[in-house]
Amino acid sequence: MNEQIIRAILDEAEFRQGGFVWSHMKQGKSDPLVAVRSAVDRMGELHDIPDNQFNSVCNDVLLAMQQRVGGR
Repeated sequence: MNEQIIRAILDEAEFRQGGFVWSHMKQGKSDPLVAVRSAVDRMGELHDIPDNQFNSVCNDVLLAMQQRVGGR
């Protein structure tokens, strides 16, 4: 279930190149997990993220974004 949620979140504008989270990470502003958590929190209802999976989803999204932004 988390995989579908993560894919859907990564398709959101905030996570695409030039988006809020992407730019935040690319510029090395503070803790990238804070940006991810903030954006995922705003999308929680849209993507039906259960409260007990929020941290796990955020961590998985952060890892995916680090790979995307870092070009790995």
